[in-house]
Amino acid sequence: VLLVELDGGADAVEAEAATVAAILRERGAREVRSASTPADRARLWQGRKKAFGAMGRIAPDLAVQDAVVPRSALPDIMDRIEEIRGRHGLAISNVFHAGDGNLHPNISFDRRDPVLADRVQVACREIMAACVAAGGSITGEHGVGSDKIDYMPLIFDGDTLAAMRAVRHAFDPFERANPGKVVPLHACREWRATPAAR
Repeated sequence: VLLVELDGGADAVEAEAATVAAILRERGAREVRSASTPADRARLWQGRKKAFGAMGRIAPDLAVQDAVVPRSALPDIMDRIEEIRGRHGLAISNVFHAGDGNLHPNISFDRRDPVLADRVQVACREIMAACVAAGGSITGEHGVGSDKIDYMPLIFDGDTLAAMRAVRHAFDPFERANPGKVVPLHACREWRATPAAR
C-alpha cells in the first residue's frame, strides 16, 4: 500500500492527482483510490495506522527499525532490504515515509527461537549499515535510546564516541542517568552485564 498526499488548491490537486494516478498505474499499481472526503482519507490511513497491530498477527515479536536515507536512495535501499530478507529467510514489512526517506523495516519473529533471534539481529545491523552506506543515518524520527546503541560505530568513529563518553561522564560520573542509552558508557558492551543497566 502506498499513500500519496497532495496539497494545494482544488484545481491543482485534481490535476496532480490525475498525474500521480497515471504514474502509479504505469508502474504496476493494482488499484488506485482517491479520497474525496475526510472520512475517505481517514479510512485509507487506517491501514498505515494499524500496520503494527497487523504485524503482531504474523509473529509474537517485532524488531522495529528506524533509519533515514536520501529519498533518491529509496529504490536501492528497498532492494537491499529485500536481499537481506531473502538471505536470512525473514519476514520483513516495510512501513516508511517516502517523502522524507524515513524507513521502518520491521522484522516479525519469535524470540523463543534463539537461532532466528540471532538472524534477526544480524539482519537489523545489515539494514542499518546499508542505510548508512546509502548516505543515511541510524536515526530517522526516533532517537538512539538503547535499541540502536550498538549501531553508533556505524556513524561515529572511536575518537568521537570517546569524546561523547567523556562529556557524559563529566555530567554523570556515577552513570545514573539512563545507563546504556544514547551514548555507549564504555568502549565495549560490559555495561549490559550489570544489573543497574537493566
